[in-house]
Amino acid sequence: MISFIFTKFAQKKFLKLDIETQERIRTKMQELKHREQHGSFLKPLTNFAPATHRLRVGAYRLILQQDSETDFIVLDIGHRSEIYK
Repeated sequence: MISFIFTKFAQKKFLKLDIETQERIRTKMQELKHREQHGSFLKPLTNFAPATHRLRVGAYRLILQQDSETDFIVLDIGHRSEIYK
């Protein structure tokens, strides 16, 4: 079972998002929590240290760092046009 841990920075950015976007992100994370493998949902990132994966939720991206096999730390959240800069 996959678990997500928010950093304080990511939590602040999450709370600044509109309610609809927050709900979409929560729903996607709940779907992933009940899966054994993260498979095609979490894409690996290269040359973006310390981040190791990203999660796509519509036009928003969650930048993640893999802590263990099933634990991911949410480092940042943002719109796809701004998150990789």
